[in-house]
Amino acid sequence: MTVSIRGRLRARPVSISAATTRSWLRADRRFGVALLVPAFAVFAVFVFYPLVKVFWLSMQGTDIFGQPAGFVGVKNYVTTFTDPEFGRTMAQTAIFCLAVVSGRILLGLLITIPLTVKLRGVPVFRALLTSPMVVSVSAASVAFAAMLAPGTGLLNSVITRFGGPAIPWLTSTRWALVSVVIVTVWGSIGFTVLLLLGAFSGIDADVIEAAHLDGAGAVRTLWSISLPLVTPTLFFVVVTGTVEALTTFGQIQILTGGGPAGSTTTLVYDIYQAAFGAASANFGLAAALGVVLFLLILALSLVQFGVLEKRVNY
Repeated sequence: MTVSIRGRLRARPVSISAATTRSWLRADRRFGVALLVPAFAVFAVFVFYPLVKVFWLSMQGTDIFGQPAGFVGVKNYVTTFTDPEFGRTMAQTAIFCLAVVSGRILLGLLITIPLTVKLRGVPVFRALLTSPMVVSVSAASVAFAAMLAPGTGLLNSVITRFGGPAIPWLTSTRWALVSVVIVTVWGSIGFTVLLLLGAFSGIDADVIEAAHLDGAGAVRTLWSISLPLVTPTLFFVVVTGTVEALTTFGQIQILTGGGPAGSTTTLVYDIYQAAFGAASANFGLAAALGVVLFLLILALSLVQFGVLEKRVNY
């Protein structure tokens, strides 16, 4: 009797009705939406609202107190694109961005590749080379301003000590942008090295060993095996480095103040000058420049994801 009952129970699997399944799915969706509400609220307050506000402000005039003074349409954009200095600012922004991102990638690889070797003392060098990421932009910029000072700077003292000419790092239109690039790359190199160390450490040792067994040398293995495997990290560094370079402000403000003769004025610093640097604030014009910066970052990001990502080996 017991056996037959158990047999009938096994022969009748428990079935769940479609209505119950739909009810569970609706409950899951409501629970998921409830979890997303705090994130959406934060984005709405700190991202979406400021973005809409900037678009609105870019079409407003500005009175002598810097307050919105009525709708002016695209007048601020016309003023921006017809300004003779705008082309120069965009060119300097492009040069600065390209130099910072390229320097960050190349220097990061040159530092990281030797650190992948398992030798005594390498962890100490890893800690030292990633230390710049804990130094604030303002503190690093002040320190470099003292080092690069024209007369008493440490760097020029060393150069002149060995018979070389003193270089006007921060006071020459030829060297000022180079100096800001060097400081910016130095400030971001620690994070870059940390990311690349993690990427190279994640490569399967069996893959490298198989390449060596096939007769590939160290250079060939690095070029054909290791670098393709870390392209996702390199792509991430390029995308984030581009955004960071386009929004760099602290180094320029502390080291050169956009000078000399506007040679280090980038688009983001031009926004600051329009809003706070001039004798009378023009928040409408600054907002229009901010929209241009937003569209530039958006366009570059789309190009990078559309072109560079195709060369990434996931």
